[in-house]
Amino acid sequence: MRYAIIDESGYVTGISDLSGEVHRDYMISVDENFDPTNKKWNGTSWESYTPPEAPEPEPTMEEKIYEAVIKSQDEIRQEGADMVMDELVKRGLMV
Repeated sequence: MRYAIIDESGYVTGISDLSGEVHRDYMISVDENFDPTNKKWNGTSWESYTPPEAPEPEPTMEEKIYEAVIKSQDEIRQEGADMVMDELVKRGLMV
């Protein structure tokens, strides 16, 4: 006997092949060709659903530190370039 195991909301969490028949609220009898992908049991029949998109993973601490260091280096480079430009303008070499 093949069963789809569902959670309290009816979503399939697994498939179980058993040697005998069982009667559990969270185990729904299915045939051998049953595809559990994106299936939900509504209490009387199977419904297909579109799962929500996975959220973007949070950056790791290492990624956050790297981003802060890179940003700081870019800011320092820009400040240096601004200082050079100001000096060139003061000396009349740039307009």
